[in-house]
Amino acid sequence: MKAIRIIGAMSIEIKMIRDRMVVGSKKQYAGFTFYQGKYKDLNIVLTTCGVGKVNASSCTQILIDRFNVTEIINTGIAGSLNEKVKLLDIVISDNVTYHDVRQEQMKTCFPFKEFFTASEQLKNLAVKAYERTLHDSYNYHVGRIVSGDGFICDDDMKRGIVEIYNPHCVEMEGAAIGHVAEINEVPFIIIRSISDNADNNAPVNYEEFEELAANNSARLVLNILDEISS
Repeated sequence: MKAIRIIGAMSIEIKMIRDRMVVGSKKQYAGFTFYQGKYKDLNIVLTTCGVGKVNASSCTQILIDRFNVTEIINTGIAGSLNEKVKLLDIVISDNVTYHDVRQEQMKTCFPFKEFFTASEQLKNLAVKAYERTLHDSYNYHVGRIVSGDGFICDDDMKRGIVEIYNPHCVEMEGAAIGHVAEINEVPFIIIRSISDNADNNAPVNYEEFEELAANNSARLVLNILDEISS
């Protein structure tokens, strides 16, 4: 039976999913709260990891160690790093990496990988889930997502990240979740909706679009669950 584990960084990113689950129990480990329950016929554990790479990796490892896991889905918001990726668009991860760790270090230190690759099956399910919505107000993109321990809101920093990594968007948890999932041989997917453009105007855009973007991402995750259930 599918045992799907869903992680958001903040409560706003998982609220829509929690509201549609039948929660059977709530457990706490190391300060993280894990909601166990059902969505249709699927066994779900839903949690928030908090902001940043260490929180995300700690929470992911607890999920894997404490709960039977067949897939991990990370949902949330991000800043666009590609001119084709507009506010409220969806980004589905192809691969993830850190923008604040040197590429040489990634390749020469354990686990000796520059990128962590998302599950092809989950990626295809995410595309199908988007297409089921027939949504004409925002688009989806499949591509690289980069993570780092800082909110990117500076034009020069944005340009530097784009030049090195050519990513679709930037956030603060996805690569850590993908990293831990991959070394544990657990399939994963990172889903993001765009709240800002990671530029000098990012704080203003973020305030306006945070909730809308969080709900876009969560809605796609629910559609993925519908695809798996059917």
